[in-house]
Amino acid sequence: MTVSRLLTDSITEERLGPRVLAELRANLWAVDCQTCGRRLGRWERPALTVQAAGDTADASLHHRGCRPPRWLECRTGDRTGFTDFPHVTWRASLILLPTGDTPVFLVNPAYELAMLRREKERWHLDTLDRFAAYGMGTDLFDGVIAQPSLSIVVDEDRISARITHDASVRHGWHVAPVSSRMREAVDTKEWVTVGVTTSLDLRRRMPGNPLPKLIKARQLWLGAARIAYTERAQALSETDFAKGVRLEMIALIAEMLRRRLGFEVGDALLEAALACSTGNSALITRLGGQDKPVSALPVAMLYATRSRTASDRPGHGGGVHVMTASETGASVWFEMFAAVAELTGTSVVRMTADPTVEQRGTEYLADVVIGTPEQFRAAYAFYRDDDGDWGLHESRGQLAMVVGLDVKDRAAELIHRYPRVAVV
Repeated sequence: MTVSRLLTDSITEERLGPRVLAELRANLWAVDCQTCGRRLGRWERPALTVQAAGDTADASLHHRGCRPPRWLECRTGDRTGFTDFPHVTWRASLILLPTGDTPVFLVNPAYELAMLRREKERWHLDTLDRFAAYGMGTDLFDGVIAQPSLSIVVDEDRISARITHDASVRHGWHVAPVSSRMREAVDTKEWVTVGVTTSLDLRRRMPGNPLPKLIKARQLWLGAARIAYTERAQALSETDFAKGVRLEMIALIAEMLRRRLGFEVGDALLEAALACSTGNSALITRLGGQDKPVSALPVAMLYATRSRTASDRPGHGGGVHVMTASETGASVWFEMFAAVAELTGTSVVRMTADPTVEQRGTEYLADVVIGTPEQFRAAYAFYRDDDGDWGLHESRGQLAMVVGLDVKDRAAELIHRYPRVAVV
């Protein structure tokens, strides 16, 4: 709950004034005492202690018995009272905006602690202003500009937001567990908006969309963070598809391979395909010759079913990207995939070394895209740097199918952006 009632001393009241004290009441939340770490009572009036050094200060909440309300004046660089706040509470929440199922990572980084700064002899709240140094801003436009210092990391059971500076993580928060709907929404995006505010209690469920009100009041700092996935999060899973759907789809593609190309997909190849579709690539990686693409094609086509919306339009986060070691290898895979695609109505594109602008404008919209790591890297750079409306291209595909471990190493900076990765 917000701190509507604070215990303050006369010096603090005089130096901060009623305006700053009102802001502190609206942006501090009575959770834990910053001296002992125990809970602050629901009806208790917490004590406000301010520690100032020069033109900066921190204001924190305490049990009145642990630390009385007071103003501590320290010499700059000589904070002898307390400088660390190990009991500060933070909360993070992932919300879906009602328009387009757009995920936003919201953070309240400090419930019981506020930072203050003095300018022209007047103090003002400075808790969120420090995030400007990382490229974040208070305008809605700032929420769609990807900042190098911001990142979203998707792990198996959690999603984290991180702020890095000088190669070290300066701030980090996470949400766990993550619902399947939220994970699906994140997987369709190349980046997620991160919002930092001290004006919301993220322990409670928020009705509707809180962003417009916060943005209007300049109480929310925004920045867009590109998404990266851990290997655990990228592993194919039995829960990706219903068992019946998986079995039926793989069997159907195997039959099409037989009718179209005359390939008999024996039990060993079917077993390898099924195992791969549930996250076990041990069998398929041992295959050689044409057996490997024959076994991998049903898995790719299975995941390609997610590349279209209900209206049969290319969907964000859809598509399968098959990465091969060479252009010759890509041609072999393309010929086999294209032959089956004619029967399924699936689009398959073979990336070229020097595509035209028109080709680059449609490559990632295909259900299956086949090429080398270098070609994917060039295409990704094109979409990333394009000044036009590339909303349909912002995705990197649902699945990266990597033909050989060496290809995974060559495309490492791209691979970690895919929701799913299968090494075959």
